[in-house]
Amino acid sequence: MQLRVARVCLDCEEVHEAQQCPLCASESFAFLTRWVPVDERRRSRGPAAPAAPEPPASSAARWVKRGVAGVAVVAAGQWLWSATRRKN
Repeated sequence: MQLRVARVCLDCEEVHEAQQCPLCASESFAFLTRWVPVDERRRSRGPAAPAAPEPPASSAARWVKRGVAGVAVVAAGQWLWSATRRKN
């Protein structure tokens, strides 16, 4: 149980992390961090786990993204073209 989420029941003094005390079902609690200070981060951690590489996007997904971008560019171009034609 992490200290940041640890709660003490004010009725039976049980330490828990749920919204309701598992022993007496009371919802009156106080966080333990009220009395015990918590360091921002642990000073010494084990080796960091390597980040999972992102799966490569499929070629179909890339073509869809490019197609959507192309349609947006064409639509913006037509809108700008018609806006300049109206001024003349």
